[in-house]
Order: sequence, then structure tokens, then C-alpha cells
Amino acid sequence: MLQHGSNVLCGSRLWNPRRRRARFLRYAVPLIFALGIFDVLPCCTQLATATQNADPSPSFEVASIKPSRPDAHDLDWDDSPGRVTVSGYDLRQLIREAYGLKSIAQVLGGPKWLDSERFDIVAKADDAETARMQKMSDADWVRERSLMLQSLLAERFQLKISRDTRALPVYALVVLKSGIKFKVAKAGEDGDLDGWGGHLSATGITMDAFADHLTQMRDIAGRMVLNRTRLSGLYDFHLDWSRDRGDGASQDSPFAGLYTALEEELGLKLKPQKAAVDVVIVESASEPSLD
Repeated sequence: MLQHGSNVLCGSRLWNPRRRRARFLRYAVPLIFALGIFDVLPCCTQLATATQNADPSPSFEVASIKPSRPDAHDLDWDDSPGRVTVSGYDLRQLIREAYGLKSIAQVLGGPKWLDSERFDIVAKADDAETARMQKMSDADWVRERSLMLQSLLAERFQLKISRDTRALPVYALVVLKSGIKFKVAKAGEDGDLDGWGGHLSATGITMDAFADHLTQMRDIAGRMVLNRTRLSGLYDFHLDWSRDRGDGASQDSPFAGLYTALEEELGLKLKPQKAAVDVVIVESASEPSLD
């Protein structure tokens, strides 16, 4: 069901069934970090680089970094054991991926170009490392890939970070008093979440996964969405909305804005709150030498 080398298209691009593995990993990585299955970040607020680890961190054998084309606006992430291909990512987004964070709002500080300069990266491990990663479980090779990305950012971007916990604006995903308007998934259904434009179709999805998906949407404007529904099952639903950022859709839109659509179609609400969340603070970074 889940294939190596699946493409992940961010933003409003369609995530089709061939990208099911990459979608799983995108949802799984923050959960793996949160559960403590592995800890890539340092356990205290100190400067962290790949070279500070007691044991040498895994790294890519070769990596090409080029500026993205000015007319290219889509984000593209394609990875498999031993290889990562990235298009259109800025450094803040790369840090989010490397450290298994859910939102770029969790990456604080850094120089001005952190958000304006975008890069295309092709990174490959050597044959021995690739073969070793191919024998790993999903969780293990994702862990290895994250460490390799951290080494790449430390070496090529001279990235130094610290870790902390900060109170940040978030959205709590809650159930309205009237109750949910979607059904529990049938037993044995494969988990799938496809989104395109203002449409989303979910099959066998947890509310944790849905909250993480909402976090990545432009309509949310960078806030993290936390699952506070107290729903622990797997669910099927469909959602249609017109693009907005909480101000409502235009009068000629065929659907309500996302915030209203969640309430009317699913019986869910995004409630603004502040919450203590883990953050990565960029202490320093340098523009990389380009290939």
C-alpha cells in the first residue's frame, strides 16, 4: 500500500493515493517525536548542531543546493531511504521538516532571508547507508533521515539552534455542542486523506491526523491546530470550503469559508487559544554556498 519515493505536494496541491506513504510519514513524524520514540532535539536549551552529538550523526554523502526558480511557487518533497529531493522550501520550512515539527510557527528567530530565500535540494546517502535504511522500519528510516537533514543544515547553512517551550497562539479543534456530523469508519478501511483546492476527502482518519492536516493549510495562517475533540476513533468525512483566513469567504463563493464549513459540515470548531508548545529557536544561520 505504501510505496517508497512517494511525492508530497504541500499547500493546495493534491495528495493522491500514490503519495499515501509520504502522507503517512508527514503525520507520523510529529507523533513519533511527541511520543518520545526518538529524540532528535537536545533535552535542554543549549545550542545544537550535528557536530555536538557524542556519536557522529548520519549524513548524506552528496548534496546539491540551488536557488529555486523565481516563477516556481509550489512546494515539492520526495523522499525514500537514502534520498531526499526538495523544491521550493525556505530554511524555516526545512528546519520544521528536519526536527519533526508540526508548524513553521514552532521555528522562531533567524535572519530575514530565512523566509524569503527558497531552495531546491537533492541529497543522497552512500550505497551502504541507503541499503541499511532500506531494511529499516518506516519509523527508523524517518529518524535516520531527520538526523541526516539536521547534519545537512548544520554543515551547509551553518545552522545553530536551541530548544525551548513557548506559549503561542494555536487553534483547538473541538466538537460543537450539537455533536459531530460525520461517521465512524468501516472496519478494515485504509487510512487516506486527499485534499485539493477547497475540497478534502478523508477515509479512516484520526482527529490527530486531521488536526495536523489543518495545521499545514494556508487558511490557518501558520497556527498549530491541536486536537481537543476527545474523539479517539477512525472517521470518514468530506469537506468543501472556499478559501479564507477566518474572515469568511466572498459572497460569490460556492461554499462557506473553512472555519464556517467545519462547523456546518462536520460539527467541529477551531477555537483560538494559547498553548505551551515546543519550539526551535534559530540562533544563527548563513546562506549556503550554491551548486
